[in-house]
Amino acid sequence: MEHQNKIPVTIITGFLGAGKTTFINFLLKSNPDKQFALVENEFGAVPIDTKLIKGVDASQMFELKQGCICCTISDEYELVLKELAERFPDVDHLLIETTGIADPAPVIQPFFADEDLKELYEYNGAICLVDALNFENLPEEEMAYKQLNVADLILLNKTENIDEKQQGELTTKMNRLAPLAKIQSTSFGEAKTLDLNELKQHTFNAYSFLSYKSNHVLVRTKTLSFSASLNRAAFLYWLEYTLDIYKSQVYRCKGVVCFQNEPFEYILQGVGGRFELEEGDLIMEAPESHIAFIGKLDGLALDFNPPL
Repeated sequence: MEHQNKIPVTIITGFLGAGKTTFINFLLKSNPDKQFALVENEFGAVPIDTKLIKGVDASQMFELKQGCICCTISDEYELVLKELAERFPDVDHLLIETTGIADPAPVIQPFFADEDLKELYEYNGAICLVDALNFENLPEEEMAYKQLNVADLILLNKTENIDEKQQGELTTKMNRLAPLAKIQSTSFGEAKTLDLNELKQHTFNAYSFLSYKSNHVLVRTKTLSFSASLNRAAFLYWLEYTLDIYKSQVYRCKGVVCFQNEPFEYILQGVGGRFELEEGDLIMEAPESHIAFIGKLDGLALDFNPPL
């Protein structure tokens, strides 16, 4: 039986200097009645970020030191998440901040793949902060694009430092690079209209991404559409196989899927080789399925041929 009081979890990502810690402090200050727990990952032995975060009791801050949680100590990461849920069952929301040079996909994957974590937590989505002033001059361009493409919401931060024209151009670029994400402009990390409880719901629109195509040399978008219900077993076999062999190239997949002999549509979310299906609305009209993939897709076989 699933855990009856799942803890919502939100991933906070973004390149070095984008304002992640400032944004987290804003969240804590603007939600004084919400009990947050925070998982921080750091590279050094001295927990500097811990001293910068205000509003979280030290006993509820879980630090994973000596490397990035998304690569070198993933086993410890999952154990920490389980320990956190056991020790603090009354936590209202878990925030996980990735390092600025980390691929966030492996941080998200366990919430799709680990059955124990799926009973304890509800993955609420990812927020990526972008430094509006310095985005065009990032030293690790491809990593920044990976961070963008796992996001449900992009916060275009530090917009007080650029003019209206620059902001419009950067927003257009974000739409091209991350067509599945909602974009919001902020200054000093203050996302005043953000409701964490609605993050996944309000940023997903089954058809909104169909008009987007990314032109960037590194990032491509491909959408598959089907006008008839799909065979569940055949589709899931193909999707699991495809995302596994292309997990380093497909940064994100998202969509709505309708299966044969099932009355509800299903919301598909996938990151870095893992995915989950969540029951959606009742199918009221002709069933349609739409699945979008984002990543380094050139040369990849991403076509599903439904069995007759």
